[in-house]
Amino acid sequence: MSLLQVLLFASCIQALLLAGYFFFYSSLRGIRLFGLLLIVMALHLYLVANDNQAFFLRFPHLLHITWVIPALYGPLILIFVRRITRLGAHFSKVEVIYFLPFLLLVTYHFPFFMSSASAKSLYIADFERSVVDDFGLINQAVAWLHVAYFGTALWYLKAYQLKILDFAANEEARLLWLGHFLRFALIVVAIGILAFYSKKFDWPMLRHLYPYHFLGLLALIYWCAFCLIRQPVIFQSPDEEDLFISNQKAPGKSKVQETNVELAEQLKHLMEEEKLYKTPGLTLADLATLLQTNKQYISETINQTFGKNFYDFVNEYRLQEFLFLSDNPDYHHLKLLGLAYEAGFNSKATFNAVFKKHYETTPSNYLRSKVVEKESELINSDDLK
Repeated sequence: MSLLQVLLFASCIQALLLAGYFFFYSSLRGIRLFGLLLIVMALHLYLVANDNQAFFLRFPHLLHITWVIPALYGPLILIFVRRITRLGAHFSKVEVIYFLPFLLLVTYHFPFFMSSASAKSLYIADFERSVVDDFGLINQAVAWLHVAYFGTALWYLKAYQLKILDFAANEEARLLWLGHFLRFALIVVAIGILAFYSKKFDWPMLRHLYPYHFLGLLALIYWCAFCLIRQPVIFQSPDEEDLFISNQKAPGKSKVQETNVELAEQLKHLMEEEKLYKTPGLTLADLATLLQTNKQYISETINQTFGKNFYDFVNEYRLQEFLFLSDNPDYHHLKLLGLAYEAGFNSKATFNAVFKKHYETTPSNYLRSKVVEKESELINSDDLK
């Protein structure tokens, strides 16, 4: 068994483990579609790892499965993006059209799939001919379909981000991950197309890239696993009442129930005196347990009294703490990420997304501008003297 086969088998196992987690331990909208995508990837990589004459002579009915199942990648990721972005929160008849290329491929290959094992064995016995067929027009079309589907999915995501400006920080981290995933996938597809044509036309130097380009799928799968370990909140279902800031102004205190006023004071005490925001991964459920109430009351209180959602309410305290620590000489030994963790953020992606949302620049640029501002003030004060 070659090293490439070992790596591809390992990626199959990792993909199935991830799919199992998404099916049974995540309630994020549409996540099972992503789990199904991982299962299709695992099957594809398993067959690629066994892409040799001996294997297909032993299992002839698996022949040309790799011609068809990659056509499922595009529809699954496109519908997944529609679920995440709420451009298609529920099943729509238009989504059936996404599977049309896959159905056409199945129809085209149906006579071959229905042929006997002996007929397929005769076909694979002429291995050179079968290899030439592998690089025919059908697989070329599937490769370019990937570009169309993943490109459209990225366009959907961009359209959603432009339309919805006031999403919660956790959703912002999720959308950031999804954007990275789609761009990563497009790079893998581009390398795959290059490998395909270099093998087909026997280009010098590049012809040996095939089939090692499938390691791009391995990298994509393990990167998703890394994101799950480092930032599990990406794959957790957010509380619906905390996804968006209300566009309406917060009502006056006369309209706020007395119990909400009391609850608001308790929340301010927890944040300003006890600095509960420094607890990484703080959730509504944590506050509800601590204050012996329910999540809905806390969410309504924050929305009505402070005019923001739970995530922004907590993260604004964390931002203030971060800026305070950045000015404190006792913490100058820490880098930006260390300061962010000290302030209560639990990931670099969330911290950067929240900071940019509130200050419209990166943390490093913001602090750099503050240093320049202080230096100019010192110069001006010296000039006055």
